[in-house]
Amino acid sequence: MKASVYNLTFRDKERFLTIFSSGFLRITSSVISTLILFGIIYFSLYLLNIIPFDLISFLGHLTASIFIGIIAAYLKLLEYKLEMLSYKESNIHDIIPNFMYMFILSLLILYAIAYYVLKVDIRALRVENITTFFILILLGSIIFAYMLSASWSWLYTSFLNLMSPIDWIAKFDEDAFYRILPLKFYESKRYHVPLTLGIIDILNYDEILKKLGRAKVQKLMIELMDEVNTAMRFVDLIARIDDGKKIVMIMNIPSVSANIPVSRILEIIESFSEKKNISIEAKGKIVAFSPDMISEMDMLKAEGEEVKPS
Repeated sequence: MKASVYNLTFRDKERFLTIFSSGFLRITSSVISTLILFGIIYFSLYLLNIIPFDLISFLGHLTASIFIGIIAAYLKLLEYKLEMLSYKESNIHDIIPNFMYMFILSLLILYAIAYYVLKVDIRALRVENITTFFILILLGSIIFAYMLSASWSWLYTSFLNLMSPIDWIAKFDEDAFYRILPLKFYESKRYHVPLTLGIIDILNYDEILKKLGRAKVQKLMIELMDEVNTAMRFVDLIARIDDGKKIVMIMNIPSVSANIPVSRILEIIESFSEKKNISIEAKGKIVAFSPDMISEMDMLKAEGEEVKPS
């Protein structure tokens, strides 16, 4: 299996930005997103003459929106942390955190619409009509809640991606790597399957990042990894780790054969540097599994054997 950035979804982007960004940035993005939605809804109702403008009411709703945004940020983090711990998708966690507060918000909005537009007096309704009334409110709220939830997620992720220094694609690769490596290590230790890591350090990654900025470097690394993935064969996983500063390969081949793909990647990096007119300094090595290793982390800490471009 090879990690492919083209299989990434919006949910992946939201997940890794949420987990690895700072709490301040999460809350800021969440509050801004909530305030934007509140402003759109409130002033739309006002301009349509559905509700009158009242400063005290407006400030009260504004304050409530800020608290909702803070709560939403923590719920979103909890959702994805639970998912990371379970190592599987969870539809329950996907729905509850955002859905609940949006559901309550939509109930209030639809009640306001019913009160100001339809002039519904619940006390005047007959028993059979009350049931129909609440069913319509419930169904409308569910639909509206999903619309609000999707809008909030898009705004939240967009603002967080704009403000956060995190390369979420590198974090995706790193997550895939650290999930697969323990399984491969256990397989080699128990069943004596050959296992070799190819590790390429991008020595001047921080300099490139400082010069080009995160967005350009992210795009650049996507192109580089696409070329690497296309050229490699008989490799279980190719990924970036250490915030994108290293490219690693998991290979079920003996170390004597592993220097060829590592050398090939170094050549690709050199060619890519010339094509993009960017100096990328890289150094490669291979680390073979040894029976005396206790855990997979021993492979990452080992000095290994240096590999140079052919």
